[in-house]
Amino acid sequence: MLTGASGFLGKVWLAMVLHRVPSVGKIYVLLRPKAQRSALDRFERMVATSPAFKPLHELHGAGMGEFIASRVEVVEGDVTTPGFDIRDAELAARLHRDLDLILNCAGLVDFDPDLREAMSTNVDGARHAAEFTLRCARARLLHVSTCYVTGLRQGVVPEAVDPAFSPCGEPFDVTREYAEITTASEQIIAAHESPDAEAAALAETLKQMRAKGQDEGNAMLLRNLLRRVKRQRLKDELIAEGQRRAKRWQWHNIYTYSKAMAEAIIASSLPADRFTMFRPAIVESALEYPFPGWNQGFNTCTPLIYLLGGWFRHLPARIGNPFDVIPVDYVCRGLVVAAASLLLGRHAPVYQCGSSDRNLLTIDRAIELTALAHRKHLRNHGDTALERVVLSRWDAITTDIDHLLSVPNIRSAAEGLRDWLRESKFPKFLRDTTDEWADKTDDALDTVDTIDKMVDLYQPFVHDNHYVFVSQALFAAPLVEPEFDCDPRNIRWRDYWLDIHVPGLRKWCFPLFENKTPPGYTPRHPFKLPRPPAPAAAPTTPSPRSLHPDIGRPAAAQHAEV
Repeated sequence: MLTGASGFLGKVWLAMVLHRVPSVGKIYVLLRPKAQRSALDRFERMVATSPAFKPLHELHGAGMGEFIASRVEVVEGDVTTPGFDIRDAELAARLHRDLDLILNCAGLVDFDPDLREAMSTNVDGARHAAEFTLRCARARLLHVSTCYVTGLRQGVVPEAVDPAFSPCGEPFDVTREYAEITTASEQIIAAHESPDAEAAALAETLKQMRAKGQDEGNAMLLRNLLRRVKRQRLKDELIAEGQRRAKRWQWHNIYTYSKAMAEAIIASSLPADRFTMFRPAIVESALEYPFPGWNQGFNTCTPLIYLLGGWFRHLPARIGNPFDVIPVDYVCRGLVVAAASLLLGRHAPVYQCGSSDRNLLTIDRAIELTALAHRKHLRNHGDTALERVVLSRWDAITTDIDHLLSVPNIRSAAEGLRDWLRESKFPKFLRDTTDEWADKTDDALDTVDTIDKMVDLYQPFVHDNHYVFVSQALFAAPLVEPEFDCDPRNIRWRDYWLDIHVPGLRKWCFPLFENKTPPGYTPRHPFKLPRPPAPAAAPTTPSPRSLHPDIGRPAAAQHAEV
């Protein structure tokens, strides 16, 4: 059973296994209904439109629907609910009896989400996966985590799991931590329902309406905006609480904090022979499957690469720091190897899947390759002469945090320029021009704030900490099938970065930053899962003369004949 099939990793793994292991008995895909779409409709739409399934469509053509139906069963459920919210008792019993493996890919990958959402998806989801595994006759759990559960800890990171581990060195009690989070969240929610919080939210709403020139007397508009402001204020407070708790234990952010809690819960709940952790590093564009460059969304290092394609080219990073990137198809190959080992009972407790200890890519080299990829593109496809002539020759470099062109220095200079333009007494004939430039400076400051937040978000990974993730367990057993070789030593970073990764991001991910839609995918043969035949209409009561001759025969004989 696969959870998280709608995510980047889940899609590629599902397509790869159906393609390369077509004899697989059955894959149950757990999906929740969403936006008035049933789980089955969501799955059908995903397979029909996602480029991840392109090789399968090309292989099976018009028979794709029949093939998928013979190998996949969609299960409507939700990892955030006990028992995965599978309400069909007969189906749940069949799963408990028949499952060999549960692959838990479900997870919230935002760095700093609402604390409630992180707990619900990442922590409760892991707990429910462990509980479901225990109810099964023989199923084992392969849980997808992240290498960065190590937190703010330097050096070589071994392939080991310890439920009491914390980066700060203090013993970590996940049960107590979860209880404290629950209490803190309840207190924050209660505080935001108080009269004082209501008054503060109303004041903020009215301030926003005045700034936009909106009608404060419009009761419906006021009510809707107030509801939105209250929701955002509560979310911000819960994010701040999650960040505070993560920082207290020395995890980078809410994501790594919640994923570490998930590992602790699973390791505390299941015997060692029933689970293994799978920790990828930074999962990026496919090297080869489903095709070179496939990617989706804008997590991991995509925002940094997008940022370095503009005029901002001085990234605070520490020269020589490993930048542990691994293509998504290598992660999926590794998941197959880890799953096979787990099913054979020859598994390691942890499989780390990265490149830092076998094929090192440093952050300064990655920045250099990123600049080369952008320059190559801008020379041929820049929108303006300035981009084609100047920006295409503008190098990206690693810098110190306090570099002359650091983000704080740029902000300080821009704020000084804006204030000078607004406060100086220019001649009347220049006033309109200076006001226009002051407004443009305000817009530039908004961009600087975005860059500042992004740099701050990635600073622990590219500047503050030096990680080398041991990735040896995947290679402990001899591999028979070359199509599941996941050794990163086969990756040539220059070729991957210039010809596959950055072009793939430009095609599939960059449009999302620009409020555009990435290219769509339509298979040559329309995809539709076969539907069961509609039940036959109830027969009319026949006259005695037209009764079938079998009526009146013993039931066993009728059944045998049917």
